[in-house]
Amino acid sequence: MKLKKFPPTILIEEDNFHNAWARMVRYILRNGRKIIFGDALEPKYARDTCALISLTGDAIRQIEDRELHPQFPFQHIDQYCDEYTRKYLSKYIEKPEKERFSYLYFQRLAMYETGREIVGQIDQIQLLCQQLNIQKMTGISSNRDQAITWQVLGDIGSRSPPCLQRIVIRYLGNDNVDVHLTWRSRDLYTAWQANIIAVIDMLNREVIHPNGCYIIKIIDYNDSLHIYDSDRSGAETVKLLPASPQKQK
Repeated sequence: MKLKKFPPTILIEEDNFHNAWARMVRYILRNGRKIIFGDALEPKYARDTCALISLTGDAIRQIEDRELHPQFPFQHIDQYCDEYTRKYLSKYIEKPEKERFSYLYFQRLAMYETGREIVGQIDQIQLLCQQLNIQKMTGISSNRDQAITWQVLGDIGSRSPPCLQRIVIRYLGNDNVDVHLTWRSRDLYTAWQANIIAVIDMLNREVIHPNGCYIIKIIDYNDSLHIYDSDRSGAETVKLLPASPQKQK
């Protein structure tokens, strides 16, 4: 079998959150390009693709209910969601530097460093809430309201820059919104479901529900969605589900 010249690009449209994950796992194992990324000190071997995943219908409820596929390796979802709260952030920033993570998504979003002494930090989450209110009050949707995590001076050349890059929220009328998430890099097998649940939980609490709105569609775009070779044996056992596992109990 010839090695693919470039990673494939795939579109997945699903109304089942668990099967979106399972279908992507199967696709990457079968069609993903073998790739080595990272750096010379820590090369990472994986199968990779570029993916656009559209989630609607019951998938939104499953995400909001914090449902995980029973074969998803990481199951401590409540603890992970706590990292996207202001209470956790207030305690986190008091920790010594050596006890912090390389980055914290919520810190990048709610305490974005501008690099300017006069402006200082910007709460992008608060701004998203304000802008969604304007979209709703005027009835005019916007593709300009976004929050970003990338900080050029610190992230270019960094060994661990943030994977989540951008969040966009658009008002669609009738109190409905869609959410667009853009990711630089994404571990499909061990991170994808938890990432989406935590981000959406935070956006509902901080931005969407305070405006009396509800998510009807999530677009999840991944420049590099991959499964590490070390996770291959576990990924090969992943199965599609006939319905939400929690509903089957």
